[in-house]
Parts: sequence; structure tokens; C-alpha cells
Amino acid sequence: MSKLVSVRLRREVEVSAESYIEATGWTRTSLVNTALEEWLRLQAHPGIRFVANPNGNRIAALVGGPEVWTVAESWKQHTPPQRTVENVVAATGLNRREVECALDYYAAFTGEIDTQIKRVHQAQEQKRVAWERRQAING
Repeated sequence: MSKLVSVRLRREVEVSAESYIEATGWTRTSLVNTALEEWLRLQAHPGIRFVANPNGNRIAALVGGPEVWTVAESWKQHTPPQRTVENVVAATGLNRREVECALDYYAAFTGEIDTQIKRVHQAQEQKRVAWERRQAING
């Protein structure tokens, strides 16, 4: 369900928004929805920022650090008894605060982050298969 909301934008914001829409092909609706959703998530999860990945999707990352999915993947790589913040700190080189921040975000958006991990694994597998095909023609 969606709700129509009328908002007055300052001229500078309107000009910037129109410029962004023209450059990216986004719609006004997608821009406003994305901006508001990201802003709300930033308020709930200080230490998180959003970045565009190579596919153009906007995903959560630590401020000054890696994308959240990389921390979540490290977390999942440990067996439950070894699944501790300290082990993820050791595995990633991040500090405790950064790992906690990423795991808090992961807990709030588990499905989204797990989907990102799955997509990365699929892309890696496709690249591995392509590399093997290339090696096969090299003789």
C-alpha cells in the first residue's frame, strides 16, 4: 500500500533532485522513497552509510569501512559456538564498534543482507566457471 504525500521542496533541493533524476533515470517517486528510507535507516543505525554497488543497487556499508554483507558473511562463516564479535573482529580487522554496528544492521535487515551475500556468491561462481572455460581453450 502506498500513500500520496505532497511536499514542498526548496528550489535548491528541487534543482538537485531534477538533475539527479535526469542523470540516473530514476523517477521522483523512487528518489524520494529511497532518500527517505535510507535517511530513516541512518537514524536507526548510526555508523551506516549507503553506497552504489557495481550493479547500481544501493547497499549498506560501514562509514569508512566495508559493505555490511561482508561482515555478515564473516559472522555466518563461523560455527555457532565460534560466532562471536571477537572472532569477527579478528577475521575482518575491523574494531568491535564497527562489527557491532554491522551486526545490528544485519539483524534488522537479515533477508536483504542474505540476498546480497547470495548474489555475490552467484557472481563469483559465474566468474569461476568463465575462468575455467577460458583455461580449457588455452590447452
